[in-house]
Amino acid sequence: MFKKCVGMALAVAVGASLALGGVAQAKGFKNLSFNGSYMPRHPTVLQVWEPFFKAAEEKFPGKNGLSFHYFASNELYPEAESITALTDGRVDFGTVRPSVFPGNMNLLAAVAIPGMCPNAIVGSLVTEELIEQFPEVRAELPANSTPFTAWASAAYQIHTIDPVRNMEELKGKKIIAWDATTLEIVKALGATPIRMTSTDTYLALSKGMGDGVLCPLAPLRSFKISEATKHHLILNVGVNTFVMNVHTPLWDEMPKDMQDWLKAQGGMNMALATGKSLEDGAIVDTKWMEEQGHKFYYLSAEEREKALAPLAMFTEKWKNEECKGMDPAVVEKVLKFVQERSKYHTEQMAAGAYGDYKM
Repeated sequence: MFKKCVGMALAVAVGASLALGGVAQAKGFKNLSFNGSYMPRHPTVLQVWEPFFKAAEEKFPGKNGLSFHYFASNELYPEAESITALTDGRVDFGTVRPSVFPGNMNLLAAVAIPGMCPNAIVGSLVTEELIEQFPEVRAELPANSTPFTAWASAAYQIHTIDPVRNMEELKGKKIIAWDATTLEIVKALGATPIRMTSTDTYLALSKGMGDGVLCPLAPLRSFKISEATKHHLILNVGVNTFVMNVHTPLWDEMPKDMQDWLKAQGGMNMALATGKSLEDGAIVDTKWMEEQGHKFYYLSAEEREKALAPLAMFTEKWKNEECKGMDPAVVEKVLKFVQERSKYHTEQMAAGAYGDYKM
């Protein structure tokens, strides 16, 4: 009877292990879970990850081949568990949004300092380079996981009900912010912040509780905010970062030719492709809104530099508060690297190296 119970317990344990997807040897590399956060119809899923999935199946076909099953945010586990899910093997390829875990990836947060990176392409390339360049940054990533690629969100802009064409017209406006960081940014820009959730923003604006919102272009249509805000001041305030890692036991089980192919597909190649997909999505959204009568206001490089000058305080805050207790030499080295690479990629983008994008 005891042996029978032990056998049943082992069977349950093995079944649970397979269900969690942490044992590569048992399940091979077919239908690996790929948590990319975005909804299935998102431009990044359609333009980057679905072609990647198809290429993987073509490159490694058959019973022991390579294939993926896509999951959006919160489908496999709550986003708040994305770090532990990578560590314990609940996901094979998993995305982590560092802003959800303040205090965990402080060096990586240099990319997301307000005013640091002007768009998704620059931010994505700098984020991936930072991870590749610094072992101290890689040490901040989820335990028991291997870096695959990284990227940054589209930049944050000011969207208002009435025209706000410059920083003078922004002064005193009631601008909705969705988190503590954007609330401080709104303050620094001279407006009056109102803390609110993204889902409550449209109703608040339609009832006159605010004059506008600080957020990327992408959520405007899905949250119906575009029905209330018809004017858009393009400041490119800053970006948020994302990292995608692989559960290390799975990675270690992969044959070298599969690892080499995945490295070539991920890294900087996928970072650039992801950044471009986000910028392409912003272009599509802008065109659609212009067709609906929306107005967009762009600042010159000099005007933007002056407008974002008050955000310099966030660099000092990052150094002295978020990175408190770390080796000051490493912190300074990371900051200098991010500043230099952001400048380089911004210049490259303006010169058309990554495509025809309006800066």
